[in-house]
Amino acid sequence: MTAPVTARQYGVLAYPLILSSILTPLLGVTDTIVIGQTGDAAAIGGIALGAVFFNTIYWLFGFLKVSTTGFSAQASVHHDETSLQFALYRPVLLGLVIGLILIVCRAPLASAGLYLLAAPASLLSDVNTYIDYRIYGAPFVLIGYAVLGWLIGQGQVKRALMIQIVSNIINIGLDVIFVVGLDYGVAGVAAATLIAEVCTVFLALSFIVRQLIWKPTYRHLLFRLQDYRQFFSVNADLFIRTIFLLLVTGWFTRTGASFGPDILAANAILLQMQYVIAYWFGGLGSASTILVGRARGRNDEAGYQQSVRLTRQFGLASIVLIMLLLFLFQQPFLRLFSADPELLIVAGAYYGWILLFPLTGGFAMLYEGVFAGRAQAKSVRNSMIQGFITFAVLLLSINWIGNHGVWLAFIGFGLMRSGSLHLAERRLHKQHRVVHS
Repeated sequence: MTAPVTARQYGVLAYPLILSSILTPLLGVTDTIVIGQTGDAAAIGGIALGAVFFNTIYWLFGFLKVSTTGFSAQASVHHDETSLQFALYRPVLLGLVIGLILIVCRAPLASAGLYLLAAPASLLSDVNTYIDYRIYGAPFVLIGYAVLGWLIGQGQVKRALMIQIVSNIINIGLDVIFVVGLDYGVAGVAAATLIAEVCTVFLALSFIVRQLIWKPTYRHLLFRLQDYRQFFSVNADLFIRTIFLLLVTGWFTRTGASFGPDILAANAILLQMQYVIAYWFGGLGSASTILVGRARGRNDEAGYQQSVRLTRQFGLASIVLIMLLLFLFQQPFLRLFSADPELLIVAGAYYGWILLFPLTGGFAMLYEGVFAGRAQAKSVRNSMIQGFITFAVLLLSINWIGNHGVWLAFIGFGLMRSGSLHLAERRLHKQHRVVHS
């Protein structure tokens, strides 16, 4: 794809990536929706909290996909076969190791997660059942992140999309069989998602196996620690960034839970909707990562600037579209998650904050894609720390406006991140102009 990229080219790349991205959290969302139709309040709350637990954990290691996309895009421009292969091998190895560690550390992780999420005693049995099943999918999820990031970085978006569509079809089908047909309840929902996560990896590997090359010298290169330096230098900042995101999510959920189980369940449902919206913008950000990575690999400043301009334009269009959909379809969206009329009333009382989320937090995720393409994550890390401080300050408002204060803090958190990253990108642009003037 030559520079400057056109809006049509950006759109052809972006729209499949948006769909591919929002399919990621839909595994947990589907679980919540299916069990929500049973009317079992404990099961609904348990799976909603369990889905938030895994979405947060996997978001913590989302750098495996984000950075792999950037490195893969840059390697493809340079036509460096070895770099291209190791843009996959290294994150796959890391994903396997991290996933196994998560399984081994299941008990303390679950304890810490349930403490942060303030899970009430009535939900502990269902939450633990859900976690006990899904935790074994951790290595497969993280390896899948690496493979999908590698494919996206090379522009093989259709393959990445096909993999995730099939995975979600498997999950939905098994959910219906295990829950509706066999009445396995929470265990059935969790098992369906686990099977779908395993199938995702094997399907992804079947797509790329012919593109993989292995040479005898690769074994030494794979375990040579100094070759991980750039990968870890970028990902250390992304990891710190996600630690603060984890703290905000946990603090948000725990504070909301202090207002009672109804508020806890309502916030969990709205947080699931927030994840879907966030992944929408993450898909746009992935398109920006590819185009920015290619432009930086060619030292093409014009192509880079055009990619950033298109990122903003498509981002603004997405904000308008999502806010309009949220406004028009409030009740249908909420009823997807629960058939309990009382819970729907509580969730509806705080639904307005979700309407604001795309406007305040959308650009933060778009700019994260831009910085991933540049293989620079320091600004992303700093924006998250600034957002965390903003969240902590605004959270004091719960003393006057209750759970609305929790959402005010969360919206302020997103707004600070968006503003910080916008200013950081503008500073980089000005610095480049000064250096080359």
